[in-house]
Amino acid sequence: MITEQGFSGHGRGFLKALLIELLLYVLIATVAVGLGGSLLSVVLSCIGVFALLRLLMVMGNVIPTYKHRSPLRAEHEIGCFTTLAMLLREWWAALLTYPFLFALEPWLVPTNPPRGAMHRGEPIVLVPGFFTNRGYLWAWRRFLIKQGYGQVYAVSPEPIFHSVEKNAEHLARFVEEVLVDTGAKRVILLGHSMGGLVIRLYLHRFGGMPKAALAVAVGSPFSGTVLAEGKEGLGPIVAQLTRRNAWAMELLREVEAAPCPIPFVSVWSPHDTIVAPQNTSMVAPHYGQNITLPGVGHMEMVNSPQVMRVLKQTLDEFHDERGN
Repeated sequence: MITEQGFSGHGRGFLKALLIELLLYVLIATVAVGLGGSLLSVVLSCIGVFALLRLLMVMGNVIPTYKHRSPLRAEHEIGCFTTLAMLLREWWAALLTYPFLFALEPWLVPTNPPRGAMHRGEPIVLVPGFFTNRGYLWAWRRFLIKQGYGQVYAVSPEPIFHSVEKNAEHLARFVEEVLVDTGAKRVILLGHSMGGLVIRLYLHRFGGMPKAALAVAVGSPFSGTVLAEGKEGLGPIVAQLTRRNAWAMELLREVEAAPCPIPFVSVWSPHDTIVAPQNTSMVAPHYGQNITLPGVGHMEMVNSPQVMRVLKQTLDEFHDERGN
């Protein structure tokens, strides 16, 4: 059994933020009721403020990514109602994530899988993206376990702001622990957002290729994203996530010079609300496989039934082809 990661620095920060936010609502409610306000109306107002803040965050992502969107193919066009439904799902994902999934990280997603659970094939390692932790992939883990893939491990990115290389080194150490714990020779890697970029760097520059059987990246900014621009002061990793930055383009040319030695699948959305231009989440056809999911936002990918069905189908087909 791997030593439990407990709270990442990110998780502790969001737990504190949750407690502070709740305390502020309690203080506001106490004052408002003391001034003669109705308790019900005050509580509803606090809930409304909580929801509105998350909506503003979502729109802060949607507007710039829409402005810098990649060209849409005719078959990827969606109507107004489908767009509205996607935005509502993205809002709901933000309400769950900020701060609950992040703040409850060690309780929602323990480092180790449930012992004795039925499992097919190699152990699975979940890799979340930038400024997230393993609590973010709670729905993926729960779904996979229910589908007979019980040997699911999850790693929280560390360190958050240093560099993609440091995150890849952290993943490399974690994979070694999983291999020792399970006795397996290889793992399956599933990553969301920057997690897919970390996986690719691990495979090609940190000795991960012989230790991985399959890699799946969901909504990954292989060439960066417009949302990172102007935020480079947050740390080296943000500079590596800016749109078409020199580091990302060099890595892209290096890794896609030839087909990936292991099956590599990129699941992407033409309507991604954080990665833009959206088609930069695609890999070269000779390198791996692209699966397109129109009408799926970025944050909702971690709890989208559509995405999870694709993950299961990809795993099932991979194992069926190998006869295990």
